[in-house]
Amino acid sequence: MAPSTGHDERAELADTFLALGPQAETILPGWDAADLLDHLLVREGHPHLVAGSSLPGPIGRRAARARQALRDRPWEQQVDALRAGPGRLSPAGTADRLSGQGELLIHHEDLRRAQDGWEPRRLSVEATADAWRSLGLMAPLVVRVQADVTLISPLGGRRLRSRRGAGSLRIHGEPLELLLWASGRDRVARVRVHGDEGGMRALGESRRGL
Repeated sequence: MAPSTGHDERAELADTFLALGPQAETILPGWDAADLLDHLLVREGHPHLVAGSSLPGPIGRRAARARQALRDRPWEQQVDALRAGPGRLSPAGTADRLSGQGELLIHHEDLRRAQDGWEPRRLSVEATADAWRSLGLMAPLVVRVQADVTLISPLGGRRLRSRRGAGSLRIHGEPLELLLWASGRDRVARVRVHGDEGGMRALGESRRGL
């Protein structure tokens, strides 16, 4: 399936950042909206600063100052940078286009679902297809469960086989909810989990997430 063109998660995420402001909570421990936006902007346009800021000496200090300068920009300017998107050669931008904007979908919910009274969005057909495609690409990489896992949505099923699986699991939900579950957002993912004894035990010992 070719990447869809009718859904722009980036624009919707930028609108949410702008509406909530930099101090809004997220579901990510220790992160507010400013931390989440910083992560996205560095990921897309300045990935060298992540490694650079961890280095000792002058190189590390320069990278840390450069990253802080990005965070010190006015909030509206930072949001505009996200809205504009990465350059054509950005690996993150390429990954988002190919994956159906999976990371943007997940991080949008990290922000939305930390707010009082949140409810799942009613996604468009295009956005739902994007979430389903993202799940197909990401789940084999991020779901580490020693059991056979079948992800079941209104769009169909995806099976993740385990070489050493001692049981089976069936996870039911909308594509976006399954994407959140696969990325380890159990606290907010609205899914239904069924499995045999071995599968449920494996789930309790599993690791999921980006």
